[in-house]
Amino acid sequence: MKAHMRRMEKSFAFWFLVVMSLSFFFLRLPSLFEPYWYGDEGIYQTIALALTKGHTLYAQIWDNKPPLLYYTYATLGGNQFALRFLSLSVGVTTVIMFFWLAVRLFQEKNAAIISTIMFTVLFGIPTFEGNIANAENFMLLFAIAAGYLVYLATEKAERQKHLLLAGTFLGIAFLYKIVGIFDFAAFLVFFLIASLPSVISLNSLSRALHASWKHLTFIIGGFLFPFLLSLLYFLFNGALGDYMKATFLSTFGYVGHNNVFLIPQGLLIAKLLLLLGVVTGVLIKRKTLPKPIIFILLWAAFSLFNSYFSQRPYTHYLLVLVPSFSLVVGLLFYSKTRYKYLLAGALVITSILLLSFFSHWSLTKTVGYYTNFVSFLTGQKSLQTYESFFDRRTPRDSKVVNFIRDNSIGEPSMFMWGNTAQLYYQTGTLPPTRFTVAYHMRGNMQYEEEVAKSLQKNPPQFIVITDDMSSFPFSLSNYSHSLTIDGVDIYERTY
Repeated sequence: MKAHMRRMEKSFAFWFLVVMSLSFFFLRLPSLFEPYWYGDEGIYQTIALALTKGHTLYAQIWDNKPPLLYYTYATLGGNQFALRFLSLSVGVTTVIMFFWLAVRLFQEKNAAIISTIMFTVLFGIPTFEGNIANAENFMLLFAIAAGYLVYLATEKAERQKHLLLAGTFLGIAFLYKIVGIFDFAAFLVFFLIASLPSVISLNSLSRALHASWKHLTFIIGGFLFPFLLSLLYFLFNGALGDYMKATFLSTFGYVGHNNVFLIPQGLLIAKLLLLLGVVTGVLIKRKTLPKPIIFILLWAAFSLFNSYFSQRPYTHYLLVLVPSFSLVVGLLFYSKTRYKYLLAGALVITSILLLSFFSHWSLTKTVGYYTNFVSFLTGQKSLQTYESFFDRRTPRDSKVVNFIRDNSIGEPSMFMWGNTAQLYYQTGTLPPTRFTVAYHMRGNMQYEEEVAKSLQKNPPQFIVITDDMSSFPFSLSNYSHSLTIDGVDIYERTY
């Protein structure tokens, strides 16, 4: 054992991973000390609070993502520091897993090193919101591990166990966020293409597809297994219909809204045709392309489609592209890559297009993120100035939270009309309805009626209306205006 440890310590891979892990840790370190400011995290924290109090997900507390992210939050009671530290720890493991995938693909030191450095930096910095404990931060580990296993399955005679485990990992990624299905599709297509004979005839194709189908049942079965377990769980909890409607059926409207081009979903169809074109091109060129390049190109194409799937410019959507993008960068240093100048040009053009569409963060703000942390740590910035860097409304939210806590009669109760769900978690309250933010209630008359009935049945002590809401569509009878805090109106129930 000691001899093995000495060999490991002397190996380049060990020390390289130590450096990468430490680099990632310090890139993410400021995220542990951020204030409560990010709206999506506020939703997850409020749902976590509800789950710890016995509420049923989707039926009694609602959001539109698959369940694993909420239960991850609930496991840690919604504690932001603990969740960010978990995200950081999972991120370190993801970096290590990515390195071994790169080594397996390239079999060359330089390409593996460059791609891993690229991945560590892009995943570690806040430019693409890696600092937020979003679903992507957890699902990437499972997607990368699955990619490693699928690639390994094309090199091993005993493929079933690798494919079964890969499918299970992809099923877990899917239960964090449904876009995990695109990683599943990418690896499935890769395995099929890698299984085809070099010369295709009717007989050889039939034999290859028959042999592949036996193997594909393992990866498909592994993928479906976690999903089927989730169906059984919500069936026994009486929330299967709410689960399916919230997580899957609502996705059609969400995706369709920004994908209209001549016809509903027209833009999505155009993107699907482009993806099909790439897959067809790889299929035609499969005999001249090395297998690692086929794997990387297919994954990059599906990941790019994934990022643009909903046609919404939310920066964290780019996190699913970071692994394959980093591998494409590694191709520039891979000896079997042809037309490297053309590839470099394509990377530059793609990067410009991505950054122009997903424009929430900038290089200036990325640098400012770290200087803001150092300035606060060294006492050069006040707490309020530090918190305002993330969102100018964060100090205001702290004042609202203090008011609710200080003026509550008995157990605090509140309804917030706005999109700052973290107010619930910070005050230890739950909404009197299953919805946590206004944008889930607005635009759906059925949901608004449901909220109105909930407010009548369980009137909270306080109603908080944030300054970004133009009107309040519910009754304020039996409520009087108590205070305005930096544009936020607080109404208190008159008993």
